[in-house]
Amino acid sequence: MSAEIFIRRWLGLFALLSGLVVFSPFLIQTVVGNSGCGDTSGACTKLGGALELYGNWVVLAVVLIPLILAIAARSLTVGMFAFAFPFALIMIAGAMPLFFALDHFRDPGFFDELVALPAVMPLLYLFVMLVALSVAGDEDEGASGAWKVLLGFAALAAAFVNAPDWLLGLEMIPSLGHAAAPLSFYIAKAHGALGIVEVLPQLTTHALLALVLGTAGLMFSRSRHVAPARTRSFA
Repeated sequence: MSAEIFIRRWLGLFALLSGLVVFSPFLIQTVVGNSGCGDTSGACTKLGGALELYGNWVVLAVVLIPLILAIAARSLTVGMFAFAFPFALIMIAGAMPLFFALDHFRDPGFFDELVALPAVMPLLYLFVMLVALSVAGDEDEGASGAWKVLLGFAALAAAFVNAPDWLLGLEMIPSLGHAAAPLSFYIAKAHGALGIVEVLPQLTTHALLALVLGTAGLMFSRSRHVAPARTRSFA
């Protein structure tokens, strides 16, 4: 998958998610209003709750499945599949509480509560990795290859120090949530053994900066790689 197609794909999917989040309450109200549930006491409330719950999963499936496939295709193209794809999957799982919270964007104080969610950091990690995949080239030699290695180590470190946040999202996913508890136990033991429990918030921020640095390095090395090729083509 080319960079241009990938950029259009993931930007379009997040735009689609925004549109579905905005209009889904109106769709639910329309379905409930036309269902004839008013004849039974409490039926409309139950139907609305069920549609809201399962509708959220449908909306996320419509957006996230194509996004995951696009990430897989692009990471294979640029030779970053080994770390970029699993990292993106983990961060998508970690952002699940935030995706579900978007339904309440009309509530007072919504943005303050949204920023306070632990899922914000996994979403930021995901966005940085999407940008990294967008600017990466398919060459693995020289500076570009070195920056990809650095980005891989940064992704590994980010997933490790941010585990308490993305594990909360993993718990919400059916058939995968049962794995969150043992993972949380072993990762917490590792954090304790390394003595970094108290500084995890700072390390999480440092890992984000490392990902941004790796992405910037990829962009810079890619621009230097492409420029000479264009110069030779005019010679």
